[in-house]
Amino acid sequence: MDFVQLAPGVGSEGLSVALGTFDGVHIGHRRIIAAAKNQSTVQGTDTAVLIFSSSPHGAGCILPLRDRLAEFKALGVNLAVVCDFAELKNQSPEDFFDEILVDTLDAKAVFAGYNYHFGAGAAGDTALLCRLSAVCGIVCGITPCIEIDGAPVSSSRIRALLEAGDVAEANRLLGYTYYLRGEVLHGKRLGRTLGMPTVNQTFGAGCVIPARGVYYTETEIDGVRFPSVSNVGVRPTVSSDGAVDLETHILDYDGDLYGKTVTVRFAARGRAETKFESAEALRDVVMGDIAAARAYFAKEGRQ
Repeated sequence: MDFVQLAPGVGSEGLSVALGTFDGVHIGHRRIIAAAKNQSTVQGTDTAVLIFSSSPHGAGCILPLRDRLAEFKALGVNLAVVCDFAELKNQSPEDFFDEILVDTLDAKAVFAGYNYHFGAGAAGDTALLCRLSAVCGIVCGITPCIEIDGAPVSSSRIRALLEAGDVAEANRLLGYTYYLRGEVLHGKRLGRTLGMPTVNQTFGAGCVIPARGVYYTETEIDGVRFPSVSNVGVRPTVSSDGAVDLETHILDYDGDLYGKTVTVRFAARGRAETKFESAEALRDVVMGDIAAARAYFAKEGRQ
């Protein structure tokens, strides 16, 4: 179990704890965290989130742990408690509550979503969480289901949208623009030889990867956002190694970004990944992608 201090605390004893996987920190997750934050103000405690370092269900994370921690900090969370699922998976719900929430964290309040489960075999549910909390005099809050277009907002729904390439709809459910934040890596400089220099990044291990294809994106460099066009895929025309990565051409930007950490935010999908007969044919289509990206950002008023 790792304790990550995100912001200075108020110094009082006890915590208001938000419980969940929070793998995407979507709008449903944010409501749980906001409830815990509000209660911490009432009780004069710090706000904490208790999460697992990886998904208990084996599903790909929407955001890697590093970015989830940054999102928590932006939401006013003081402390992140990061648990190893393998170490706790055989613990009964009652032991989890007593040993982790009460003894280790000194929880004064706990908050979870309507479908939260805990303990070995996910045997504990929100009803049990409320009963155990009442016995210990701990405030317990359960947030209801949030629906958009008649269906619950959930991480599984967002993962499916990303895997289908529908980043615009995924962004609605997330409550922010989906992004990849990472170091700019050295590539094969093929984009530069085609007159379209690109920055290359990789997706985090164990993270969901959007459908292969071209996306209209914004690249954030030192806090400044630049319109860009990105390709998620294996670059089938120029590469045969099969590695899926992100390659981004930043419009009207010229600078050396190697080794720098930048954030690429996905606004909309342009087209599916395609293999072309030659680099020249690829260049013609990519020039069209750049023109389409310019038109998209002009329409959105984000030139």
